[in-house]
Amino acid sequence: MTRILLGAVTAAVLFGFGIAPHAQAADKKVFAVVPKALGVPFYADAEKGCKEEAAKIGAECLFTGPAQLDDAEQGRIVRDLITKKVAGIAIAPNNPDSISGVISAAMAKNIPVVTFDSDAPKTKRVAFIGTNNEAGGESGGEAFAKALPKGGNYAVITGGLSAANLNDRIKGFKSKLGSNFKEVSGSPFPCNDDSSTAVQLIQDILAKNPNIDGIFFAGGWPMFAPEAYMRALKNKAADLKGGKFVIVSFDTLPTQIKLLKDGYATTLIGQRPTKMGSESVDQLNKILKGEKVPPVTDTGVDIVNSSNVDKFTAGK
Repeated sequence: MTRILLGAVTAAVLFGFGIAPHAQAADKKVFAVVPKALGVPFYADAEKGCKEEAAKIGAECLFTGPAQLDDAEQGRIVRDLITKKVAGIAIAPNNPDSISGVISAAMAKNIPVVTFDSDAPKTKRVAFIGTNNEAGGESGGEAFAKALPKGGNYAVITGGLSAANLNDRIKGFKSKLGSNFKEVSGSPFPCNDDSSTAVQLIQDILAKNPNIDGIFFAGGWPMFAPEAYMRALKNKAADLKGGKFVIVSFDTLPTQIKLLKDGYATTLIGQRPTKMGSESVDQLNKILKGEKVPPVTDTGVDIVNSSNVDKFTAGK
């Protein structure tokens, strides 16, 4: 297994952020974790990490968010959490600009806010916990270029077009492709974090571009519906297994690992969502106690392919 910690914590010295420590309450502290959308398998691991860390420190993890990508609904949920006076909030912003106001409102009420998975660096959030997305995208681009040394035509499937973390991944990915690569018209294609939409996009891309050489998934959405995903790739399955067609995808969830083992992916760029969830709660708790936290915590990635997948799964 290749484990890469992409850019250590961005500062050797940890900084305090001027949030007054809360007095210890008789009731449990409630830390809210707000993903981009509920039901996305990636965030289930973040919820697991949140709950494990909360139990460890005698607190409660409240995992709540929009049913699907919805900037306004995510903001409404955060405002509701402010009203409920939760102890702290960790949020994965779908659109950093749209969430800025509610982050400021929470901080004004002495409720610390950190971001995870997707950052909003221009807001008043205290810290970011997650993948160095541009560097992770670079790893994906390197794997893609290595698999297609002569270059070729490619497409990108993303979640939401305004998602900063996904845009950083795409930027990093493209930076590692030479002039012998050409992106197809209309790419990147947004699936709005929906697996069915992502699978349909694969079908549409292949129908309109029969000679395409590969696809980069900025997130694992189509692979979260494995049967439909394999059907969508039916006409490319032999080429994919033979190395003539390439798929590089972010994330290493169990369904994706199985698809990789079965020859339905070339390389996976694995994130560490459980760590994102646990670190979010840990850092919020430290902020409340007046302790210093790093402004950015890089949770690292795992580069997984057919040569190391067994070692990767054995180490999980």
